[in-house]
Amino acid sequence: MDTLKLLLAFSPWIAFWIISGGHSMVRLQVGICVAAILVIVMGITKLHRGLLLWAGVVFFAFALVAVVLLKNMWVIHHLGILASGTLFTGTLLSIMIGQPFTEDYAREHVPPEFWDSPEFIRSSYTVTSVWALIFMINTLVNIAKPYCADLGEWFFRGLELSILVSGVVFTNLYAQAARKKRESLTQNLDDFETKLTSDAKN
Repeated sequence: MDTLKLLLAFSPWIAFWIISGGHSMVRLQVGICVAAILVIVMGITKLHRGLLLWAGVVFFAFALVAVVLLKNMWVIHHLGILASGTLFTGTLLSIMIGQPFTEDYAREHVPPEFWDSPEFIRSSYTVTSVWALIFMINTLVNIAKPYCADLGEWFFRGLELSILVSGVVFTNLYAQAARKKRESLTQNLDDFETKLTSDAKN
């Protein structure tokens, strides 16, 4: 999975995170509406798929009703926890049901003959598990916010962004290492087949 595809997969959440910054009810409502529209568009165009898609559908549908329509203050005050918690839960569920959400995106960059290999499956579980850990940490960061309010809203936003960026960097580096290993294996197999063909002719 390349960096652009990964960022695109999270674009509704990123849009919500950017637009809703600060303490403005209007910005919060606009952020929810924009994110909800992105989820729908990406679902229709299949840019967004699997449990990550459904996590977005559930969360932003709930936020539209609870925040935009009902203006429920409890939900508004805990929206950060609910957002990160939804991503963590969706990611964890994808692992538990044997469909790690990164697998669908990884298949776009891996030849079909490798999809059932133990290395590909293990890689999908590894990367998805790291993202589950990242979402869990961000959930804990949001839980800690009220107890460390003196640090300021943007300190926590910067911390959350740093954690997410570390996930993107890890995924990119891991994918590159896996690709090099796969290319090396393919080259070795090709060399072996060439040698067998040569020996047979001799």
